[in-house]
Amino acid sequence: MKAKQISRVGQIFADGRRIDEALRLAARDAIRKHEQHNAPVVVWRDGSTAWVPARELNVKKGSRKTTRGRRLAKRGN
Repeated sequence: MKAKQISRVGQIFADGRRIDEALRLAARDAIRKHEQHNAPVVVWRDGSTAWVPARELNVKKGSRKTTRGRRLAKRGN
């Protein structure tokens, strides 16, 4: 019997690291935008939601890293 091949999307979901990285970057960007607009961020704390000033959340400053450049290079585009 031939082994079933997993699609590219299936491989990404099975591994999970790219998804975790995408969520981490999205959260960081959202916190930065809230900080720019002096808006609080809603977080889950002690079993309920809480409004927290964005400046109180620990966000690392630095460049945004993505894997897009590597994917395009692999495909030859």
